[in-house]
Amino acid sequence: MYLKTNRAGYIFSWLLIALLFFFCVKAEARSGMRLDVKKETQKKVVLAITDFVFKGDESDVKGIGKEAKGILKKDLVFSELFSLLRKPLYEELEKIERSNSKVDYRSWRQVGAQWVIKTEYGMLPKGKGQIFTFRLYDAVNKRFMLGKRYKASPKMLRKLVHRFADEVVMQLTGKRGIAGTQITFLTQEKNSKELWLIDFDSYNLHQLTNDNSVNLSPSWSPDGKWIVYTSYAAHNPDLIMIDTSGEKRQTLNRLPGLNAAPAWSPDMQKIALVLSRDQNSEIYLLKRNRKLQRLTRHFNIDTSPTWSPDGKKIAFTSDRSGTGSPQIYIMDAEKGDNGKVTRISFGSSYNDNPAWSPDGDKIAYTSRQGRKFQISVYDLNTHKSQIVTSSLGSSEQPSWSPDGRFLVFRKRTNSGFNIFIQRLGSKAIRQLTFSGKSHSPSWSPYSKH
Repeated sequence: MYLKTNRAGYIFSWLLIALLFFFCVKAEARSGMRLDVKKETQKKVVLAITDFVFKGDESDVKGIGKEAKGILKKDLVFSELFSLLRKPLYEELEKIERSNSKVDYRSWRQVGAQWVIKTEYGMLPKGKGQIFTFRLYDAVNKRFMLGKRYKASPKMLRKLVHRFADEVVMQLTGKRGIAGTQITFLTQEKNSKELWLIDFDSYNLHQLTNDNSVNLSPSWSPDGKWIVYTSYAAHNPDLIMIDTSGEKRQTLNRLPGLNAAPAWSPDMQKIALVLSRDQNSEIYLLKRNRKLQRLTRHFNIDTSPTWSPDGKKIAFTSDRSGTGSPQIYIMDAEKGDNGKVTRISFGSSYNDNPAWSPDGDKIAYTSRQGRKFQISVYDLNTHKSQIVTSSLGSSEQPSWSPDGRFLVFRKRTNSGFNIFIQRLGSKAIRQLTFSGKSHSPSWSPYSKH
């Protein structure tokens, strides 16, 4: 939130998934089968996921196949692109095809399936992991669409399945899925605020810092390897960088006063941040050579920078309108106040926390609506804003998924503040955290693999 204080509003190790073979036959999908991800509402594709078939002399005593299937189902349901066909509708057909390599496209269509996923798996020698072969079929167009074979260590099972789920989404939308992404956020622990990480599917929740201090405004590096945030651990609000394992950290900036609200440039050459070295909160660029470049020169508060995906512009919060209320502005990323500065938020006396979408055509932000806060999205093409969250409880601090389809944000509920996810264009929300003390979420970019 935007406050004239030092609060936050101011503000694989072993994943070498070996691709043993790669074959991908892209189907020329009939009209309407490939979805336009920019549309807010889409008819879901009816998908059948058959039981994973175990191949080998041993037995799957740990139920790895069942576990992997459950992960895949959840990933594809959470994408909000697929409707899973109920097992009783295709159980007999599945039994018939288990011993037959052919796919009876006509029968799959008759039971209601548009796409079908079949999977075989086995164990690597000496307990070194598993090997999975995934195949995706288009029953409507009678085509094999995608085949992938992966192997991974036992600890990397989830990442392996996430990767295939993202490939399935790409076949439908032309854009990689987000099953393999993570979200970092802060949780209040008595007198401290610590960084936590959680996977997109709500799994693997773990604490990243244990500083016994106040940490603020976490933000991801574009390569997904680092998180930069403000920490009071050294009794000054310093800028700290930490890796996703929590084992490596580095102080990036330690000037007297506020070093806050960091935002990495898309090319990772600069970090936009807020400094109070000039007796006022102003936005600067911290460059790789540790030199500082001042962008804003206004006697009012300037904070919460966020980069456009091309790195040419920065949106930020300022109360320079003269009314004493924060609003959202856009400035040139090099010229700052020496260039054109444009206000984009209107109709509310309080707007803060801008977040630029990955596609560059939208900016989400917190907006006061009556006595509550909601998430608004400004469209840079139409120059109009729209409230996208519901009126039940305040929603604040938005961050975009890397595919631009979802927002993660802090929402007040009866149990306090928790982190939620909502797809743009949908009213349904999914709760990620349940501590009642979580805030400041930041969605990771795509991992490099």
